[in-house]
Amino acid sequence: MRRAALAALLALALVASASPVAAHGNHVEVDSQHSANGTVVVEAVRPLTDGFVVLHRATEDGEIGNPVGHRKIDFDDGFQQNVPVEMDADAWADWPANGSLWVVFHADRDDDGEFDPGVDERASAFGATTSQSVTLAKRDQPASVVAERAQAQQTASATATVDSAVLPDDGFLVLRTETGTDGRVVGTKALDAGAHADVSVDFDSSLFSENRSTVGLYAQLYTDDGDGEFSERDRLVRAGDSPVSTYFLVWQVDENLATTTSEPVVQTPANDDSVVTPTETADATTSESGTSVLGYGVVHAIAALALAAVLLVRR
Repeated sequence: MRRAALAALLALALVASASPVAAHGNHVEVDSQHSANGTVVVEAVRPLTDGFVVLHRATEDGEIGNPVGHRKIDFDDGFQQNVPVEMDADAWADWPANGSLWVVFHADRDDDGEFDPGVDERASAFGATTSQSVTLAKRDQPASVVAERAQAQQTASATATVDSAVLPDDGFLVLRTETGTDGRVVGTKALDAGAHADVSVDFDSSLFSENRSTVGLYAQLYTDDGDGEFSERDRLVRAGDSPVSTYFLVWQVDENLATTTSEPVVQTPANDDSVVTPTETADATTSESGTSVLGYGVVHAIAALALAAVLLVRR
């Protein structure tokens, strides 16, 4: 009986810990990009507390250095996408052509709504600082891609939607199975220079199979060589050595389930009025149809049940 009771308690503990929000607590997602005025596009923020997305200059040895800009984040707003964070003017004035930048989530420890580097410490998850290091390129025209959502986006066909793509020149939005120039190209869409929202790109349906209904894709930017057709002669847009791209998941579902219903908070960069704010994306706890997506919570529940079964069999 003791082992049976222990199994039940462990199962309950694991299931209770399976919240999708907890799995992504105080998380920031950002990719290498171009900026024309010091604005950094943070792709996604999942807060568990009130806090701040803070830009830090990297030190000479690549560690997190001094803060050079920040933006307040409210827990009540939940999952946020396409969040612009402005770099301080002095820091931007001497920013190099290709600089290393850390984007870090800091909790508002004293609850005063003001960022204080000496008080509002870096948040952590699973013992590690909640942060990402990227290359920020200083250019005349911005370039960025945003596609990550709170859950894998749903499709009844082989079509993916990139929520925001900002091209420095006429070119292409390209979907690959791997980052950089590795992996095969599975979809392309010609786009003019400038900002585009909710860009639908058809991709090779063979990526889905009987045993694989969810695929990971890299959305990348290429500039056209002048012929209007995507080819190996077109140039991958990079920030330093890093591609301007993003990784996201696409989940193939029955046509009746692929209906968008939820609307997370989306922050549109204020420096570009041509960007249309995406609205039809998923929130932090449900899929686009309002139903839970197989993921962190389900895995924990399965693990809990398996553990309970093992302990009961060994009674």
